[in-house]
Amino acid sequence: MKRQSLTVGAAVFVAVAMGAPVAAEAGATTATGLPKSPAQVRQALAQAGFAIDNGTGGSTPAHRSSPELVTPSQWSNLPTPTFGSGQTQVLESVSCGSATSCVAVGEIDSGGVTRPIAAVLTEGSWKVTTVPVPTTQPDSALVSVSCPSASFCVAVGDQASTPSTLTPTTPITIGPTNAVPLIEQWNGSAWTIVPSPTTGETDLTSVSCASSTFCVAVGTSFTASATTVTTVVDRWDGTTWSASRVPSAATTVRLALGVSCTSATFCMLVGVQFGVTGVTGTTLTLGTFSLRWDGTSWTTVATPKQGPTILRVTLAVSCANPSVCTAVGAQLVATATPTTPTTTVVTESGVIEQWDGSAWTTTTTPRPTKDRPAMLRAVDCFGPTSCVAAGLQVSTSAPPVQSLVENWNGAAWTVADLPTVATTTATGTGGQALYGVSCAPGVQCVAVGENYPKALSFVSPVARSGYDEVASDGGIFAFGPPFYGSMGGKPLNRPVVGMAMTPDGGGYWEVASDGGLFAFGDAVFYGSMGGKPLNQPIVGMAATPDGRGYWEVASDGGIFAFGDARFLGSMGGQPLNKPVVGLAVAPSGGYYEVASDGGLFAFGAPFLGSMGGQPLNKPVVGMAVAPSGDYYEVASDGGIFAFGAPFLGSMGGQPLNKPVVGMAVNDGGGYYEVASDGGIFAFGAPFLGSMGGQPLNQPIVGMAQ
Repeated sequence: MKRQSLTVGAAVFVAVAMGAPVAAEAGATTATGLPKSPAQVRQALAQAGFAIDNGTGGSTPAHRSSPELVTPSQWSNLPTPTFGSGQTQVLESVSCGSATSCVAVGEIDSGGVTRPIAAVLTEGSWKVTTVPVPTTQPDSALVSVSCPSASFCVAVGDQASTPSTLTPTTPITIGPTNAVPLIEQWNGSAWTIVPSPTTGETDLTSVSCASSTFCVAVGTSFTASATTVTTVVDRWDGTTWSASRVPSAATTVRLALGVSCTSATFCMLVGVQFGVTGVTGTTLTLGTFSLRWDGTSWTTVATPKQGPTILRVTLAVSCANPSVCTAVGAQLVATATPTTPTTTVVTESGVIEQWDGSAWTTTTTPRPTKDRPAMLRAVDCFGPTSCVAAGLQVSTSAPPVQSLVENWNGAAWTVADLPTVATTTATGTGGQALYGVSCAPGVQCVAVGENYPKALSFVSPVARSGYDEVASDGGIFAFGPPFYGSMGGKPLNRPVVGMAMTPDGGGYWEVASDGGLFAFGDAVFYGSMGGKPLNQPIVGMAATPDGRGYWEVASDGGIFAFGDARFLGSMGGQPLNKPVVGLAVAPSGGYYEVASDGGLFAFGAPFLGSMGGQPLNKPVVGMAVAPSGDYYEVASDGGIFAFGAPFLGSMGGQPLNKPVVGMAVNDGGGYYEVASDGGIFAFGAPFLGSMGGQPLNQPIVGMAQ
């Protein structure tokens, strides 16, 4: 099986379905020269105490939650489908392309020959999808998947004409010796094999898509002459894949294991690096390495130095933005120096390194149980205060290997409680492990792996609590989320007309009627219409599902896209019965414009109905989209109109001190209406306070959750 596994020291992070233990010495090894051929690299890894199969099992970042409830603390077992009977099944990676859709990939082993598998998580359950098997290379597997949307995913792995062989005496493999890349793409309904631009013995180990027009797949390639080992970078531009190679420095060999891209101008790549040191150049060292993409080229980024008794590997990376990345993996702490091989049992633990935009630093990692080995195999970062890492730990009870999840809340990492899942294996064999994790914004986190010999998955809600109100002078009033600053009391060219929250709840944007945009907290400024000519004033804004971009909308229906927000069309320049008053984003990444007569215009999102052409007591003033993709319109008298979404009540027909000016859907269910005096009306959602009845310098014009 082409498992992306790591065997560290005397503990077993099993290479084949968590089978027989493979003991390995700690410390470095000596060599007559730098390992260059596949065999030499495998031998060097084995002697150094590490066993790496192809890849990381990591997943693409996709999505965010809030500081208060970001850490998924209520994990439950999510039954996985049966991909075949009497066979070993593993889910290696998962990616949530929308709030309602996640895709997982992996492999099934039948008689020592593997084939790729995949499933889609919708409406709370997994559904198996048919995955093409290469006809000329039957031994194949998918080890990483990235979905920028529910209708576009890329999965990578490798394929070979003959299976790889793993035994206790030959534990090291970086894919089969005759492996070539495998790339498959999902269009929302079917998988298709896409030719890889890379030739020769190559393992693709990780993929990350910032959008449907920009993906990066990385791996390691050995030249036909077996004289060089290079980092492979395949890039997708929306139409074709192109290949490039990043050679190592003269004294190093690098194995690329994880990549994360936030845009076409920023990616971070991590992996393991071998080097030779000493006067004679014969001592082999092992450590981490990192490369950064700036839109033009890859450059080496320094990683934390290791002590004389530490050997470290980074297996996966996730970046919320160019200033927030987390890499995870494992490390050995030997009882002797790396230059002196030893058979003494070593201490092993997960490793976490964090990037702040200028440098990597090592972060203290909690140990699930003292002196028990652990490893982190995947990570998804939602923002500065939100990361989830998944992996495995060795246990003294059955099963001997157990699942592990750790959470970052902006200050520290903590170990999460996971449900007990029954295993069919006998004591001392088999076990449970997680190899991939991905989170949908404000909805759920999903982790996948194996419960030998079947696939395994867990799910936890990550609903964000609280809301903000914004006034026309830019004043922000926070109820639940932290206050990160505002334009209140500062000079404005034009009044503020709306706001949007970052998906992790760690910041927000304000937008003025001239298109000027103001970013606070972890909200990133990607540009605005401020100072530019407009046919009609801006009336609102909305952020992309991943928080790496936003749209502004004008009253004539004109749409202006910034960051990774895609322009999918608009009503600008087209006749309207009434002006546009609001904008909302669908989980798929499309958007809606709503007019004051209730007319709704959908771009890249499903149209479910509207109040256009129907009698209204008062004009519509805004709309909101539920995580399910259903939506609501709200009128100034508080009337709510539900399309596909449940109607939970409204202020329609009830006395109001001031008119309603907007609404927001609560991630945990229900919705809010907000009036111009700051009054909040909650329906099926928790009331956390409001500015109703309190003095305001200027009226409230909107809210965000």
